[in-house]
Amino acid sequence: MTAVPANPSDRAARLDALRTRIHDELDLLNYGGRDWVPSPGDGVLDVLIVGGGHAGQALSFALARKDVRRVLVVDGAPAGLEGPWSTQARMRTLRTPKMLKGPDNDVPALSPREWFVATYGQERWDAIRYIPRLDWQEYLQFYREVTGIDVINETAVTGVVPPTHPDGPFTVTLSGPQGETTRLAQRVIFATGLEGAGGIAAPAHLFGHLPQDRWGHTSHMLDFEAMRGKRIGVLGGGASAFDVAGTALEHGAGSVAHFMRRTEMPAVNPLRWMEYASFVEHFCDWDDADKWDFMRKVLEIDQPSTQSSIWRCFEHMNYSFSLGSPWLSTRVDGEEVVVDVAGVEHRFDYVIAGTGVAVDLRMRGELSAFVDHVALWGDRYTPPSGKEHLGLAAYPYLTGSFQFTPKDATAAPWMGRLYHFAQGARVTMGITGHQLSGLPAGVQRLVWGLTRDLFREHQAAVRADFDAYDERELISLGPRPADQPPIQRFASSAEAEAVVPDAVQV
Repeated sequence: MTAVPANPSDRAARLDALRTRIHDELDLLNYGGRDWVPSPGDGVLDVLIVGGGHAGQALSFALARKDVRRVLVVDGAPAGLEGPWSTQARMRTLRTPKMLKGPDNDVPALSPREWFVATYGQERWDAIRYIPRLDWQEYLQFYREVTGIDVINETAVTGVVPPTHPDGPFTVTLSGPQGETTRLAQRVIFATGLEGAGGIAAPAHLFGHLPQDRWGHTSHMLDFEAMRGKRIGVLGGGASAFDVAGTALEHGAGSVAHFMRRTEMPAVNPLRWMEYASFVEHFCDWDDADKWDFMRKVLEIDQPSTQSSIWRCFEHMNYSFSLGSPWLSTRVDGEEVVVDVAGVEHRFDYVIAGTGVAVDLRMRGELSAFVDHVALWGDRYTPPSGKEHLGLAAYPYLTGSFQFTPKDATAAPWMGRLYHFAQGARVTMGITGHQLSGLPAGVQRLVWGLTRDLFREHQAAVRADFDAYDERELISLGPRPADQPPIQRFASSAEAEAVVPDAVQV
């Protein structure tokens, strides 16, 4: 739900003023300094970023601030629709508190708060606790425009082929409106969001045999208008399940019956505890045993749905919610989907799986050329007896800069130039990464590590550039030549004004 501006006629002027402020602050930060990275070759990118949501955009801008300039972002969505916010997402607001740092990269005028105040006014900002979802999408459009990020839209990355030489570029296959093309890139960052380490999780024995027009997943694009007057069954206790149930009800569903396998809804959200600077910045510095034990505990606690999403559903008299109600089987009977819920038969016109996402790198087509070489947590860490967890073992084992690591370094010496800035970073990095609450720390870590490695790789070129440096500051050991500007005669402006008030002194 988008807020209505207090003074809509002034909005364009306020946003123009904010653009000016942003550019002034970037000038103060010396944005656009030395082009220090040697060209990797004609048409070869320094970095290609897969995904143009808030993570991909923030990474691109952060790299530009470090003067890494040959960067391209590729996203499958049309311009302005990157990320899930105006497509698969159905919540009314973000779930991240409004005061947490965003993707501004320490440019105050670029913060979500300053955009929101310029757009809707200070009173509206003070009145909200969470930023409305569609406003966040609009902020990201503004962010992309004002930072000048280079994005190719409506284009999917379908494959990344490793180089034949350890230091050579990756061949990235793109599929877009012009057909299939390729680009070369020295580094590739996968900023592919919640499904970036796998894909949707929908139990095959419940949904695999159902006709496609009889079921959907909360991550799918769903036709809610087609649900008008229909009986809808929803499985799952997460926020997305409640959001899809609420959206169906708001579009006139005849009834929504919602079921959750657990007998009790979690009430404590462990992510809220993690949202402080030192945790998001330094969790990745813990040793493997402590990371494993911590994330195992987080999964045991689980995460509740947001309170507002639950209340949204219970606003409707034709909504029901049942705990301790696992789905045992499903079948089709004519036009109906018949579900066995804990031994009781229920009949629906359409069913929705709110069953989350799976972590399985083999589900990602763009990783297929090298996925066999990627080390997982199960390859690198053996937990004590009784602490095993197949789910955690499937996560990629990353460096502290989000790089994939190889099972065998000799077989994949190029692996350190591939980065996973998506859901699969969770065990290694905690919430530091693509999640909004950990985004700033994750961007800082990845970009610091990437530019460190770039600087080391090009040490010889950096030294050669220094050896060739001959920009003279001292041009004369005598009197000032007539063609040179006058010397500055005062140590401070106050001293100059005391001598000649209101005059410009040199």
